[in-house]
Amino acid sequence: MKARLATKLDKIAILNLLNELGKVGNKTSDNAESEKIGEIFNEIISKKNVFIFVVDENSEILALATLYLIPYIRHGSYRGHIEDFVVSKEFRNKGIGSFFIKEIKKYCKTIDISVIKLTSMLDNIIAHDFYEKNGGKHTEKIFRFDIK
Repeated sequence: MKARLATKLDKIAILNLLNELGKVGNKTSDNAESEKIGEIFNEIISKKNVFIFVVDENSEILALATLYLIPYIRHGSYRGHIEDFVVSKEFRNKGIGSFFIKEIKKYCKTIDISVIKLTSMLDNIIAHDFYEKNGGKHTEKIFRFDIK
């Protein structure tokens, strides 16, 4: 088992794994939407300040996380923000998530990132417990603004 940066060849496996977090795209998916999702994946994977990490074992993607580097003007540095942290349901509770967090933190250290943040749904107590067990601290409240 190894953590690595994703490639364009991982696209289908990544989109399938994202479905475990909830439906990828809108509830009424069509070809145009699928194309847009694919375009966004290709855009993200080619950016220099966004990293899609995967845990791979025998060419199977077991977990993924997207790390965004965000400029932090007040401190004159960058911080990391993780989106879409997910371990495949069939591989949970086997230490993969803890391994993955450690590997992402190790990578961040090599690029001088000292803070990583992530958000989690308020009712996802299992995830909250997991993040706290792995050194995460509940430090903020996040607000979302829906643009209509």
